[in-house]
Amino acid sequence: MRIIHAVPVYAPAWQYGGPVLSVSRLCEALGRAGHEIRVITTNTGINLPENSIEKSVMRNGVEVIYFPKDTYKKFIYSSALEAALPEILTGADIFHLSAIWQPFGIPLQKAAHQLEIPVLNSLRGALSPYSWQRSWWKKIPYYFYKERYWLQQAAGLHVTSFQEEKELEGLRLKAPCFQLPNPIDLEHLNFDSSLGLHWRDNNRIDPDIPLLLICGRQHHKKGLDLLIPALQQLNQYDWKLLMVGSDDDGTGKKFINFLKDQGLQDRLIQLESIPAPDLNAVYNAADLLLLPSRHENFGNVVIEALGCGCAVAVSDKTGVGGDLLNGAPANFGAVLPRQAGAWADWLANWLKNPQRAGKNCAQWAAQRYSSETVAKQAVAIYHQILESRQR
Repeated sequence: MRIIHAVPVYAPAWQYGGPVLSVSRLCEALGRAGHEIRVITTNTGINLPENSIEKSVMRNGVEVIYFPKDTYKKFIYSSALEAALPEILTGADIFHLSAIWQPFGIPLQKAAHQLEIPVLNSLRGALSPYSWQRSWWKKIPYYFYKERYWLQQAAGLHVTSFQEEKELEGLRLKAPCFQLPNPIDLEHLNFDSSLGLHWRDNNRIDPDIPLLLICGRQHHKKGLDLLIPALQQLNQYDWKLLMVGSDDDGTGKKFINFLKDQGLQDRLIQLESIPAPDLNAVYNAADLLLLPSRHENFGNVVIEALGCGCAVAVSDKTGVGGDLLNGAPANFGAVLPRQAGAWADWLANWLKNPQRAGKNCAQWAAQRYSSETVAKQAVAIYHQILESRQR
């Protein structure tokens, strides 16, 4: 199958968050499965040699064409990419796009429509209630003027969870929804208790002290402020907190200042962002991942942590939470309402008898969310779209 995936930002621009990671993992797995996969993107966030711009380069078995971003525009857009259409799309069986709210995606959808190439449009939480609340005065007119028409023309809408699909009901979009979770990288993320103990030893962390983990970008969306009153009630317990990631909007700084004000700074360990393949030791060392997010269409770090045997406590606004409640082993951790009291009570009970999720949860995550499994599901969706157009 000849598949083209388009995204404004692609690997190795990891600083742009989960979508870059999820798209690259899916594309690489499709390539390993023998499909002809091409990614078209921009050079946003990465430094490439001049002679590799606008040319096919191979990255982990995937053909990628990086087009130059128009530097005079505030948003991500490439006139060079638009000029190359429809030549780079011709011959594709299906076009998988991840570019909601990005002008980058509009000319691509026009070209695909003219060539009668079906488009699967990845939403990735962009149409969630939380997203609509952010800069709504810009999004509402843009949605009705630009985005909605092409969403209605799509052959399918890619959602990563049942929660995300439910959030679309009020928009009355006619394109069918296809659930496809984000994949995890089992080559670099897997259960290895000895690796975790070694990491603790190198960082002088007692192997018996519960290690809480906050991993990923620190942003208002992640809801870290909910943990402030919760942790205030846990002073009497032994625990350490590891924070891994960059501070996007001052959220991390406010949280750290709280810990200092409470005299808890000696319990905090801070690390800068770590590439996902290098997080294996961290996830294996940690006992419990904390993700009190205001909204997550999926929640990559949740499955990554479970894949390494780390238990998770996530908010009920986390997309993958539905999967956890409807199939994960009982010892995975908890899905909690976004109420500080509920988090304080559950954490207090957990700290009385702290336990990792362990190997059975790691096996569950691997079977359900491996790159190979998700790639097979993606191909099945592509075939379903193609077959429906032939009827």
